[in-house]
Amino acid sequence: MAGFWSVVGLAIKSLFAGQDANGHTGDVVTSDSDVTTSEPEPSYRYAIARFSGANPANANPANANPANAGAAGGATPTSPEQPDAIANILSRSLALIPDSQVVLVNQFFAPNPDVADPFQAIRETKLGALNVAHQRDAQAMFWGRQNDVTGQLEVHLISDELASSLYGLIMPLTHCFKLPEHHDTTEALRILLSAELVHQARGSEMRSQQMARLTSHLEDLLERIQKGDTFDAAGPGVATAYAFAAYVLAETGDRKYCATAMRVIEPQIRQILKAAGDQPVEKAAVKAAAPSGLLGEKLHHKEVVVKEASTEELIAGISDFDKVDCQKTAILALYGGLVNWSLVSNMQAGTGTLAIALWKFLVRRFELTGGSAADCATAICRVGEALVAHAKETENAKLADSGVVQFRRAIGMISNRSHAALYAIAAYGLAESIVASALINDIHIPDEQVIPVYQASLKVCARRDQPYIWGRTMFALASVQLMNGSQGKDAKMTGLARVSFSQAYEAFTDAGAKGAARAASGGYTRAENMLSQLSHRKAVMDATGGENNQESTGS
Repeated sequence: MAGFWSVVGLAIKSLFAGQDANGHTGDVVTSDSDVTTSEPEPSYRYAIARFSGANPANANPANANPANAGAAGGATPTSPEQPDAIANILSRSLALIPDSQVVLVNQFFAPNPDVADPFQAIRETKLGALNVAHQRDAQAMFWGRQNDVTGQLEVHLISDELASSLYGLIMPLTHCFKLPEHHDTTEALRILLSAELVHQARGSEMRSQQMARLTSHLEDLLERIQKGDTFDAAGPGVATAYAFAAYVLAETGDRKYCATAMRVIEPQIRQILKAAGDQPVEKAAVKAAAPSGLLGEKLHHKEVVVKEASTEELIAGISDFDKVDCQKTAILALYGGLVNWSLVSNMQAGTGTLAIALWKFLVRRFELTGGSAADCATAICRVGEALVAHAKETENAKLADSGVVQFRRAIGMISNRSHAALYAIAAYGLAESIVASALINDIHIPDEQVIPVYQASLKVCARRDQPYIWGRTMFALASVQLMNGSQGKDAKMTGLARVSFSQAYEAFTDAGAKGAARAASGGYTRAENMLSQLSHRKAVMDATGGENNQESTGS
């Protein structure tokens, strides 16, 4: 019966195969232009706003109509008849990035000068730009302006990840370029978009693919930086884009580019600190010994060597925090984050004092002259990270105890609902500082204090959105469980450590952190071996009638 109906179906199909849309029969001729192939849609859409207003009068955000702009403060609608050359340049530069699609937005964004707090002004503008991007089904927005004073192109980037409290300190980051069509400028823009693709990637395969693409862009500039290139022709935005991408990779476990990123933006850091200082900080001139002639005669010329002031001394010379605006603060925070990650990975020995001084300066900056409570809490967390890392390097328990104080202070300033990821980092840092203090003092790790803190961090942190942070916390919890389980011959706690290492491995794999995943796999193997030893020990004890008999038999 089934064969009969299949024959009927073939007959009906042959009758209507030659009919067109109007029901007329005949030969249907299709051209190549009529045949449309279904192409996979890009997984990432980003928007590019205008970089110039319709006219100088409309450039002021106060004159903008919020109903037409669709953003709170700083959005100016412009006529579509006027093309924007800079937006077209950015669109062409980013067209070669795979898995992405551009959306041009006919609006101009600028911070509202009437807002007293510049941090709040630029935050409102960036959130307004992100809101417009979401209305166009885009996940990020490039916006900025052509600075008439400096003649440089100022490019901002905002996305959901950059709008979170984790990146609140570097949200005002501005990438400045002298030549918009320079090949280094094009490469810097592609680096920024590739870094955002890493943020948006979900799953181990997609995350690894996007990280590989980003590292391929950074490798093109790595060798030039090692040779001393500072990209002066294209502008300082190339260095800040490279440093931003290195920071993004460091957040996912790859800290290979931290040292070169610190090196390439260090001239900007010193320039900012020197300009904000009360007076030029210079070391006393050191006079070298005058060379003598053949018969011991003194020559008339003398060589004078002037030592350059260190970065810590430049920071100490600043008393007016208003001289460091929000854009400069963002660059300092980016540099401080790179220093912290270098300390964690033991790549830059001796930079602990620099990190502590820089982050304490930024904490005072946010306490006295603006910024939200989350920004201040983030800076306090970074101070704690620098203290703990420097304590491990110098084996100074007092620094670790100071880190405990800083993390507790940061936890008291934020809510685990409004700033879940930041709260998780603060809780993780608090537990880590307690563990570091115990290890330096060579005492038992108080697991009754540490383990609940780790578990609180895991509870508020979303594994899907922050796989690396979740995996790092789980790995630290597993390490404490394994250490105390081994010391106390506790099979139950060692078994929990094995499970924790397994979960950390899965999270690191999702984050694309291959090195951390290997470390978690090694921890799982150690836990397995310890469980085997404890099982064998228990079997021997049961066979010999107890631990005392085992010791006497062994003697």
